[in-house]
Amino acid sequence: MTDFEWGTLSAARQARLDAVPDMVRHALRVLEDVLEEADHACTFTLEETPLTGDLDAAVRALLPASCEVAGLTPVPVWSTVVGAALPGFFVPSRQPQAWAAQAAPRVLAEALSAWVTALLARLWPATAQAWELTVRSRDWYEAAYVDVVVLADGRVWLLHLGVSD
Repeated sequence: MTDFEWGTLSAARQARLDAVPDMVRHALRVLEDVLEEADHACTFTLEETPLTGDLDAAVRALLPASCEVAGLTPVPVWSTVVGAALPGFFVPSRQPQAWAAQAAPRVLAEALSAWVTALLARLWPATAQAWELTVRSRDWYEAAYVDVVVLADGRVWLLHLGVSD
């Protein structure tokens, strides 16, 4: 993948801030589709709520009803966690040649991941407080997941990156 700085694209730079969350959600849906395979479905979501008091309560409000916060582990930089997870953590295994370095599907998934990160950077400064979330669930949650909670501008954001296989 090239070292193109996606944040320099006018679509990212000039997007209305209120439009950016939907841009992220759209890019996440496309990335889900690219990474989908039989018995391998990704669920990538971005949710938000105002912080009106307790961080745990705000995060709990963003989770499915059957889930609760098991732990919030501070991370120094949210983009490091997102960059480490996308797309590599979610790459399907049935067609290894399709996902090898420099293969077209891999390049596309990496570009979409970089685009998501660039858009998130419009919402979340690099210095925003961030945590990795561990979830306890009474029902099914995900086979594997990376959940990142970010506090920025009085809002609590939950980026959920999960896979069902």
